Amino acid sequence: MEPLLARENRLVLDVVQAALGLISRDMRAISVVLDAQRIVLHVAVHENNAQVVEDVEDLVFELAALQDGHIEIEHSIFVGAPSVDWPGNSGRRVYVAKETD
Repeated sequence: MEPLLARENRLVLDVVQAALGLISRDMRAISVVLDAQRIVLHVAVHENNAQVVEDVEDLVFELAALQDGHIEIEHSIFVGAPSVDWPGNSGRRVYVAKETD
């Protein structure tokens, strides 16, 4: 069995590849958590709208296609900055937008 760190590193690369072309201005950050049974994708956004939901669903679909076998993929959309309140803080950060004033 592959060590956890190697699995996490591979997953981070998979998320980067899956996110190509899907990161919009509304997205503030993406992080990912891996455990034995599932992947949890956390996305922080400026606002939750239909386009964000579609982009996140597309991201989950693309990520699933990159996995070696079936694994449950959950996602959460958080409206706000990727600060201490963001549930994605517990995961590996894959993307963080530069905030402008």
